[in-house]
Amino acid sequence: MNLKNQDQITAPFNVIFGLSGMGIAPAGTENPNTGHHHLLIDLPALGLGEDGVDEFEFGLPSDKNHVHFGGGQTEFTLDLPAGQHMLQLVLGDYGHAPRSRPLVSDILTTSIK
Repeated sequence: MNLKNQDQITAPFNVIFGLSGMGIAPAGTENPNTGHHHLLIDLPALGLGEDGVDEFEFGLPSDKNHVHFGGGQTEFTLDLPAGQHMLQLVLGDYGHAPRSRPLVSDILTTSIK
């Protein structure tokens, strides 16, 4: 992501997603080493089990706290209210489930002015 932990920013702001060693593909596309981004907003760390993701093994929900980028988007303009917010990226597979070896960013805490 183009943001850093503890950044103070003004909304709306552009979030640019980063990925290394894998490719981006739209949801529904089953290609090895590809996936699409999901942005978790104001949620605790993704629930990871011993063998991967337990909580979301059948796909991440889609709501105001789980934003899907199934079209393969790599950036998004986000408009959050003033205050402190937590952001985390998760790479999902063709069916929106986190990969068997979850690829997640650190949680970033931002302050919106």
